[in-house]
Parts: sequence; C-alpha cells; structure tokens
Amino acid sequence: MKKIKNIVFDLGGVIMNLDVPKTIEAFKALGIKNIVNDTGHHYQYSFFYDFEIGKISENDFLESLFNLSDKSPNHQEIIKAWNAMILDMPKERIDFLKELRKNYTLFLLSNTNKIHQKEYLDTYKNSFNSSFNDLFKKAYYSHEIGIRKPDEAIFNFILEDSNLVASETLFVDDAISNIEGAQKVGIKTYHVQNYDTVNILKVLNR
Repeated sequence: MKKIKNIVFDLGGVIMNLDVPKTIEAFKALGIKNIVNDTGHHYQYSFFYDFEIGKISENDFLESLFNLSDKSPNHQEIIKAWNAMILDMPKERIDFLKELRKNYTLFLLSNTNKIHQKEYLDTYKNSFNSSFNDLFKKAYYSHEIGIRKPDEAIFNFILEDSNLVASETLFVDDAISNIEGAQKVGIKTYHVQNYDTVNILKVLNR
C-alpha cells in the first residue's frame, strides 16, 4: 500500500461541531417549517443545494426561505437562524491538525455556502486570532467551485487541481455517502463517527 501523503478533511462533523436541529427549531420560530425530510438528513427544497454550489445568490436563498414563512422575518433573522447550527471548533482538533501538518499535506473539502462560511471563518479568527484556511495547503468549498459531495466530479477536481495521487490521499468525512464518492475515484477514506477524528492515526500508521 502506498504511503499516505495527503489528507483531505471535511469540516462539519469532523473539525467543527454542528447542531442542525438548532437551525430547524430556529426556523420554526420564524414560521419556516418542514425544511427537512423524514430522516432529517436531506432538505426538502432544491434551493438549499443550489446555494451550496453557488447556483443562486445569497439574496435569492434568503428570499426563498422568507417565502416559506407564515410570518415576515427579515433577512438578519433568517441568517441568525441559518447559522444557529454552527457551533465551535475545539482547540484540541485544531492542535491535532497542526501536528498532522508536520508530516502530511492537508486540504479541506466542505459542502458549504456563503453565509455559513462567513460565520465560521469569523468565529475561528476571533477564537484563534488566525485564518482557518491557513491550516490547509488549499481549502475547497462547494459554493466556490460549483460542485458538491458526494459527486465524483468534486474528488476528481481536487486530485487534478492539487496534482494529488488518489492512492496517496486519505479523505476524512462523517457522511458515508461522501466516503463512498471518494472511494469511487480511488481515494483512501476514513469514516468519522462521533467526532473520533483522532482515530485516523490508526489508518495512517498501518
């Protein structure tokens, strides 16, 4: 087996704590209901995913949410509710990344959007007095490149863009569908469960 040289990290559920139900409850308070399906893992409306690939603007996204409400929330109230799911990035995980950088080239690959990105980048800067993106050789955000996980195209894109060899690259994510997408292009994977990110060392030391 080729030695791992590169590690591509997901963000939410791996590095950053998330609590999606907090956003769902905050939306309900604004009169915006039934935004996720019965499993709670997928949005009912395509504009959520369109926003994640930069297909619609921030204003279009906010107006789409406004139109679902039976009240009249303003944009700032909707943004606050949308950001309610974003929690902290524990220092021990950041320190772990910094240790890994000594021996591996790190990348980030996140399905995200313009509103969330501003929130967590600002929060990180305020907490650590540095830029979150500087932890990685390159950070790939779905809304900036127009593709989202688990599409195989996004994995092929980062391999080509950063000139990476799939068999020398480990992808770390908490969603099994994303893990399977990476595996289809030959990237090695580690499925994070319950934030056990540190256990990727077992994979790296095989």
